[in-house]
Amino acid sequence: MRKRIRTHQARLGMYVEEVEGHGDGTSCRQGFLIASPEELAAIHKSKIISLVIDTAQGADVTDDGTAARLEAALLSRFSSSEINSARELIKDTKPVIHQLFSEARLSGLPDLNRAHQVADHIVETAQSSIVAIIGVSRLKTRDETTYLHSLAVSALMVSFGRSLGLADETVRALSVGGLLHDIGKMAVPVEILSSPRKLNGRELAIVKAHPVRGHQMLRQFEELPPLVLDVCLHHHERYDGAGYPSGLKGERIPFAARLAAICDVYEAMTTIRPYKRAWSSAQTIELMLQAHGQFDPALLRRFVSMILSGEAI
Repeated sequence: MRKRIRTHQARLGMYVEEVEGHGDGTSCRQGFLIASPEELAAIHKSKIISLVIDTAQGADVTDDGTAARLEAALLSRFSSSEINSARELIKDTKPVIHQLFSEARLSGLPDLNRAHQVADHIVETAQSSIVAIIGVSRLKTRDETTYLHSLAVSALMVSFGRSLGLADETVRALSVGGLLHDIGKMAVPVEILSSPRKLNGRELAIVKAHPVRGHQMLRQFEELPPLVLDVCLHHHERYDGAGYPSGLKGERIPFAARLAAICDVYEAMTTIRPYKRAWSSAQTIELMLQAHGQFDPALLRRFVSMILSGEAI
């Protein structure tokens, strides 16, 4: 979708198609991505009257200032080269994840080679770059929500696993689990997944069946670690037993699924979505700490410690 915006609305990640100059009433085709803080600053300081952006190729405008706050946090934490590297990794992996999910929707089976390709890329990335990826991925467009959520959850799980001192093999399995935790949603009709209205009881039941549907897909691959299956099936369980699909309670919930539940909710709440505002990290942490019974309290404390220490954004 093409959209004309004011100069002050420009932000990182936007794809600019046209620039209208100052005073002469002319416009010219540009076709560039605002990919660095320097480019953004130059636009803000220029005499450009307006920009035409293509939201299909880059970021959209948000009205609540959330994107600007996220960008400010990124710029205060990372160099422009680190941010650009994160954007490049996302650019490279997004089509792979898209194909992974598309295969699952069409054939009922995901392409595990693609999953391992992305997971290995994440695991082999330096920790500081992983944190930048998590931050940049929050600026999602409507079409990117499903794919970049899976990428960001995978990166968060890698960071969390490393902070807990888990073995490299376990961290690698967590990365794959993060990518595939919502693969069962590919068995849910698109019109339900993308519905802008509140779902009725039947539709909600279909959505809540996605962990079971995903588990049915993945258990056909004998080479997958059990940890990946646990994450897929049980990431919506609650520590108090009120979750789904099995109503498991406490430590009966597999460890990896308890870890994934924390990363999944944190990523969803701190990211910009087409239908809601994003919460800040501080707001999200406060709410998660107050959600008594939802998360493993010991693991949640370790996660909060990781976030506050700056190991994740």
